[in-house]
Amino acid sequence: MMAAEDPWAGHSGHPRQFRTLALAAIPEFPRPRSDSHGVSMSGISARLAGSLAVTLIVAAGCGAKAPRPEPAETFTWVRQPITFSPPSGRWERQGENGNGTLGVYFVLRGGGGQCISVGAYRQLAERDRREALAKLISRRDSLSRREFLDELSLARARTEDPISDREAETARTINDDLSRAMTAYLEGSPGFVAASLDGALAAAAAYEPTLEELLPTIRLVPARMQEPDRWRIAYERDTTLAGLPAFASDDTLITPERPLLYRQVFWVVNGCAFHTTYQGAPENLKAWYRVIDTIRFPEDGHVAVR
Repeated sequence: MMAAEDPWAGHSGHPRQFRTLALAAIPEFPRPRSDSHGVSMSGISARLAGSLAVTLIVAAGCGAKAPRPEPAETFTWVRQPITFSPPSGRWERQGENGNGTLGVYFVLRGGGGQCISVGAYRQLAERDRREALAKLISRRDSLSRREFLDELSLARARTEDPISDREAETARTINDDLSRAMTAYLEGSPGFVAASLDGALAAAAAYEPTLEELLPTIRLVPARMQEPDRWRIAYERDTTLAGLPAFASDDTLITPERPLLYRQVFWVVNGCAFHTTYQGAPENLKAWYRVIDTIRFPEDGHVAVR
């Protein structure tokens, strides 16, 4: 059976150096001998014919058509939608809702824990205050005093555990404007309330997290896992997938039964972080590659989140 093809072949990926564990060894394969001293042409012809026959037999066994792809589906887990075709065949769908992510798992029936997942980092997306501030501004004149002050409090940006210095500065600016809006509201100065709310919204709209900013938070770090010794960090690089900058990693998960490949791709699109992950044996890797080939991020991000 032919080895699974690498979907990153042809992309200008660049290795990352900030993981400190050793890279996995790359096996060397013996080269065929080039000398033919002492071998007759008839012997060579016979061997070539035999090799060709074996090649045709192997090709016939491996030339079976790939499973028919499922229809593409659009998921609106966060502000930015994602579209892809789920794997077909023995991959059973399950929901993914944990560790700050929202998405879907496809578990291989009888595969001993092999799975494909696609998801969005919903908890990180909720740090974006644009929607909450726009909603507050549109409803400001219809809210009672208590409702307005409650909504104002809910619109504040998170300041604990900032993902970057840029986000921390944006959060401070938003909250300073909201504090001024509250003071102006209590003093009966609607003009200053409107100006302060507009300032907060402008600050929120001016910031979108990047892939580089979010990687330290979302990538695999064994020390953050329950059983760190079960993870082997191998090779990671910057690349381009689905027409957008991405970060890919090829790691290994050690299970009691056998080692499993653990491969991930991350994107940040319009400030929203996404991942797709494969955990399984090498022979099923192509199913994940087919999913990756169908991933798209529609330009219209103004879709209601379900």
